[in-house]
Amino acid sequence: MRFKNSILLLTALFLELTCAAWAQNFTMNESEQRAAAELLQATNEDRSAQGLQPVREEPMLTKAAWEHAQRMVASGTLSHRVAGEPDLVVRIQQTGLHCSTVAENVAEAPTPRQINDEWMHSPPHRANLLDPRLNAVGIAIVRQRGELYAVEDFAREMVSFTRPQQEKQVASLLASRGLRVRPGDALATGYCDASPHGTRPLPKLIMRYSTVDLSRLPQRVEQGIAAGMYRSAAVGACHEANQNGFMAYQIVILLY
Repeated sequence: MRFKNSILLLTALFLELTCAAWAQNFTMNESEQRAAAELLQATNEDRSAQGLQPVREEPMLTKAAWEHAQRMVASGTLSHRVAGEPDLVVRIQQTGLHCSTVAENVAEAPTPRQINDEWMHSPPHRANLLDPRLNAVGIAIVRQRGELYAVEDFAREMVSFTRPQQEKQVASLLASRGLRVRPGDALATGYCDASPHGTRPLPKLIMRYSTVDLSRLPQRVEQGIAAGMYRSAAVGACHEANQNGFMAYQIVILLY
């Protein structure tokens, strides 16, 4: 089994042309599909053994993984980035997938079980396999000279909420804690970039925060509510933020 070490240099032009062809003819043969399915099963067995949710197959990730596997075969090396190729973040962004976290495993071995076994005995690969944040995966196998080139592209896929939906989600959390809440509040939205002048009454707390998980409130808000500091709230959703190349929701909560 070989993990990434060296890169055989190829011209960027050659890789760009060949990958354009791969993108148009994306497919794995029946044997490669069976190997990919076996690797997915092994991955989810490992996650289940640790009490984690399985990752689901995502076609856009599979396509990205397959294109990268083809590049590795063409270059004759194992790498997360070969000459003329964008890095992992850009490659996943280009699929259009709505996500907040990505990770990748690459390997070469004769069988899927050998690949999975080596990943599980390699700390960084194991960490990707067992990352509880990840919920989607694309697995690609390319058979070459009796070896399997494998790519496993992981992501935390996010539901794409509109601003009213974001506000409703956060408002419901606050209401469940006993607060009177005004979702979609224009005053709260006005605090997205700055504090409006002359606003009365002044909130006890203005909480601006970025998150990829709308099912949780900031700890400071939770603590203040638990201490009985607030009775009502207003919620506004701002423009989405960019965190490490990926989308995050930006929320403002005014607490009274």
